[in-house]
Amino acid sequence: MINAFKYNWVWVLFASLIILFSLTVFSNWVLLGCIWFGIFFTFRFSKLENRLSSSEHKLYLTTAFVLPIIETWLTWMIQKDIIPYSWFWLNRLEHFFSAISVTIILLPAYITIWHKLKWWQNLVFILGLICLIGNLNEFFEFFLRVCCKPVKYSRFGVYYPNTIYDMGVNLIGGLVGFLLVKLNIKSL
Repeated sequence: MINAFKYNWVWVLFASLIILFSLTVFSNWVLLGCIWFGIFFTFRFSKLENRLSSSEHKLYLTTAFVLPIIETWLTWMIQKDIIPYSWFWLNRLEHFFSAISVTIILLPAYITIWHKLKWWQNLVFILGLICLIGNLNEFFEFFLRVCCKPVKYSRFGVYYPNTIYDMGVNLIGGLVGFLLVKLNIKSL
């Protein structure tokens, strides 16, 4: 299976299937999935992916493959209300796995910096990166809720706790992502 990951046509087919299936739930994951695969293909075609060691590359490819499946499944479960009243916990899982995965998928962009910094500097860098990306995602979610659906002003209060929970879970996911990258590099 891992050998199939070296072929671009496999990735194009996989990305197309994930994005097309995601259109069935009409969620923001369609756009985020396009961004995810856009980053992946940018790193692949610009040869940034080649800067990773063998074990880093396996972690990177596994993450590039597994997160879209997890995210598509979670989004589908939430949008279709498969488990009634599960939105809160499934949304936290989305943010947790996304934070871990963003830490790993951006590895080709910062691997050189990673090797030059001390462990605590890497931790601060990763948590800052996850906070930045997580906050941008929260602004995007808020924009979608406010601009794309008619909403009463009394509903704005509901969005605040969701944002705080999401940002907290993003930090936990960023910490786990940091540990996965650190342990993976340590095993070299």
